[in-house]
Amino acid sequence: MSQTTRTHGFAISNMLKALFRPAGRAAPQSLCDRFLPTLSQATGMVLTVATVGATVTTSASAQAPAAPQPDSVMVAADVEGEGDAMPVPFPEVEGTGADAGLPDGIFTQQGPGDSQGPSSQTVIDPATGEALNIDEAYSDIEMQELDQAVDAAEILDVSAKPADWTLDQPVLEEMPYSASSGNWFNDGRWYASGESLWLDRSRAYRRTIAIDTALLPPPPYDPSNIDDYPLRYTTVSKPFNVAPGARATIGRSLGRDYLNRDRAFEFTYYGGMTYEQTDGWNALGDAAGDNTLVTPLALRVPGYNGAGFYTTAFNSDFNSYEWNFKMRRRLGRDKMVMMPNGDWSRHSERAFLPAGFVGVRLANVNEDFFWQSGRQGVDFSEFGGVYQVHTENWLLGMNFGGELISQNEFFWWGIRGRAAPCLSFASENQSNISNNTIDATFAEGSQNWTASDTTTGPAFLGDLSLMAGFNLTPNFSFKAGYEFLWVAGIATATRQFNLDQRRQDPIDAGGQTFYQGLSFGFEGTW
Repeated sequence: MSQTTRTHGFAISNMLKALFRPAGRAAPQSLCDRFLPTLSQATGMVLTVATVGATVTTSASAQAPAAPQPDSVMVAADVEGEGDAMPVPFPEVEGTGADAGLPDGIFTQQGPGDSQGPSSQTVIDPATGEALNIDEAYSDIEMQELDQAVDAAEILDVSAKPADWTLDQPVLEEMPYSASSGNWFNDGRWYASGESLWLDRSRAYRRTIAIDTALLPPPPYDPSNIDDYPLRYTTVSKPFNVAPGARATIGRSLGRDYLNRDRAFEFTYYGGMTYEQTDGWNALGDAAGDNTLVTPLALRVPGYNGAGFYTTAFNSDFNSYEWNFKMRRRLGRDKMVMMPNGDWSRHSERAFLPAGFVGVRLANVNEDFFWQSGRQGVDFSEFGGVYQVHTENWLLGMNFGGELISQNEFFWWGIRGRAAPCLSFASENQSNISNNTIDATFAEGSQNWTASDTTTGPAFLGDLSLMAGFNLTPNFSFKAGYEFLWVAGIATATRQFNLDQRRQDPIDAGGQTFYQGLSFGFEGTW
């Protein structure tokens, strides 16, 4: 294909594109853009043959006048806001040749006689002045036009408003701020939590302390059988009040492992609950007198049988300390949410996050029981008794636990449980001081003694929490829950009664206590 044919074809291609392109739009490559170069090349070949024929005809008819050259040609132009054709002027061209009569500004080809110009296989780009291979001229100009079309395309804003714009007031175009898993959850190196506990305690071990002989059991009766007496006083006659406590945790994050799990080491204090209870009874009295209280615990101990009143007091506390290594799964990939204004925002996916921990737990349970007897208006040195029991329990064992949290963007709920099989190191100490020097109806004399014992055995400590929380900031949240706590295998005070010293090994570590109640608190990271 000759240079003239290619040049003619290129000029015709641009004119046909202008004619077939819709007015006022910079369209991307279409069918016309794809096939017009080939069509224009074929047309150029036809025009070249026609030109050669016209030259021969001109040589044969030298007397015929030359046809006048038009001053301009009507072509469709991409003018913003105009869709009509506009004239494109043809410049005056000096000399003759294959490029004579072509519009200025498309591509011009230097003649073969110019030694300084490019070779016959190149053309000059008037916009940049670069020499381009003629085989690449068409594709290059098409890419330039395609880039111009993309740059001219309008950028549409995404809006939450209806398409018909019928609402008088615009809808809210703001969404809640983003809450990504990396910024909202466990993003600090340290974390801490504090909770206020309000727990109830199970009643003490049931023991009958006294009976009132003023009311005899219905006949036939056995005066030695205390279960037959209608007035019996026990250690569980009154429930405990709800006691305040606390739970505090401080932890240090150790980073994430290759499975995207958080690892941490933490210390937890759980306890501070102290339960106190006081009670007492007065004898009803009978014809023989007002001193009708007796105790089945010590029928032969002076100062307790034939009493006019009994007074009791009970005290119990609980404290626990934990050192745990904790591993918790993190949320998965965040989801990308498109905001009404067209921006993209990261939001965490809701998921259940399991966690497990293992460590060491140490707990302490202490109890005291105080019992006093006497007669109204009678000095203690003549009649009366004071009996005290103190128990102390230290539980040490491995602590195993887990939790399952349903994590949402701004709130969470879940369950947590811990279990600690322990060794119980229990000890008890009890003492008695009693006197009866005025009533020979009952045991007379005085006693003053102290006894103690220790034992080691199996025990168990476990707690369960049902909880929920709400994130106020990325690093701070409030939470509330319901708590259960169970301690078993301990020496409770009311199981150690040995007032008459009939037992040689008086300590009993088979007691248990149960706690339950509400919790309120916070947690944060930094």
